[in-house]
Amino acid sequence: MILDLPSLLCEPERGLGVCPAIRASPDRHMLNSIVGKHLRVHLSNGWVFEPWFTGPDFIEYQLEAGPHKGRHAIQIPTFRQIVPGAIESLHWIEETGTHVNLTWYLETQLIERHASVPRWLADHDMAVTTGQNWDPEYLAKIRQMAADGPDMPRHVYADRGYFEILDDKTVAKHSEYFGTERKTPKLNAHPYAHTTP
Repeated sequence: MILDLPSLLCEPERGLGVCPAIRASPDRHMLNSIVGKHLRVHLSNGWVFEPWFTGPDFIEYQLEAGPHKGRHAIQIPTFRQIVPGAIESLHWIEETGTHVNLTWYLETQLIERHASVPRWLADHDMAVTTGQNWDPEYLAKIRQMAADGPDMPRHVYADRGYFEILDDKTVAKHSEYFGTERKTPKLNAHPYAHTTP
């Protein structure tokens, strides 16, 4: 049986105002990895996004709620199994220069996000990143804004939330965003593909 959410993560005085109604249940999914899964992530600041992990080095996601609702992005992340079958981590650098790190706690379906956003974007309406990050016009606009800067001081998000596993019916319902087939380009086929040291 899956444990109830740890009370430590639900203490309002610690600023963790997200305590979902995900509780122990015999019909709840047993998750041993995020790889190959379509999920819905709810962060404590109200952001909701739906990532689809077609492999450990490919993530596609759509923002469903938050300041840049409608953003549809493909990223080439670094994937790590911190504790196999229990804790996994993803890190990527977005075309804006934002560093994103997500830590997934599989048993409780909790997530921690740390993101370092460049100053130019933190001071801007984040809706500027709405769109598809492989579109050449979008990339040209974002690259020019990033070049104009400034980069520092960065704004850091350090928050928590929870995630759900979407079933086939939910995936079909959201096919208008994701399409009926997953995009699976070669690792360097994405126009913003890059490597990190």
